[in-house]
Amino acid sequence: MSEKALSGTELASLEKEAAKTLELGDKKWFLIAGGVLFLLSLALPHIRGVMGFQVLTLSDTASSARVTLAEYVFYYLGIIGVVIFGLGTVITKRTWMAWVGWIFSCVTLVFAVFAIWMRQTSTSTQVTYVNIGMILAIVAAIAAVWGLSTTILARSDAQEEIAQRRSENHDLDHVASAQRALLEQQQHSPETNPLLIDDRRARVNRRRHSEPEQEG
Repeated sequence: MSEKALSGTELASLEKEAAKTLELGDKKWFLIAGGVLFLLSLALPHIRGVMGFQVLTLSDTASSARVTLAEYVFYYLGIIGVVIFGLGTVITKRTWMAWVGWIFSCVTLVFAVFAIWMRQTSTSTQVTYVNIGMILAIVAAIAAVWGLSTTILARSDAQEEIAQRRSENHDLDHVASAQRALLEQQQHSPETNPLLIDDRRARVNRRRHSEPEQEG
């Protein structure tokens, strides 16, 4: 069956299928950078005397340094969202994986705020600031969120092409048919189309104002 012979329903199915795959383009570098930087942050100090990987592995060193719950959660969410699903999106280009990575990466940033606030307000330790490791991990999460956001919210070239073909296809599915009917109704309705508004009253008023001037 040729592409020209495809029905509206078949084109709708093709559009849904195309939506399952992403076209990353240059955005993949944000995801790659985010994953690499987050992994690098684990080899750097989270706070003085505690490395990032020691927090991630729930080590005694991290426990002795009074690492807070929010800091632990931050690293685990980052591993899931920024590293696993972020880099997984680059490899598979699957939309569902990008959405999961986006959700976890966004929550990672939320817990970054909690972690910094809890450390600054903690009375159980003299170390009230995070070190370069967590700062780099936050930058990685920001890069992942940006790359995923600009990818999943954009339509691919394949989706745009299929959507254009659906709009030009007279054999519409029920949804597209209803959308086109509504659009045509709005275009031809005097209440919604400014080109069809009845301006007879306005013309009468203009005529009344012009008559005294002519008599004078």
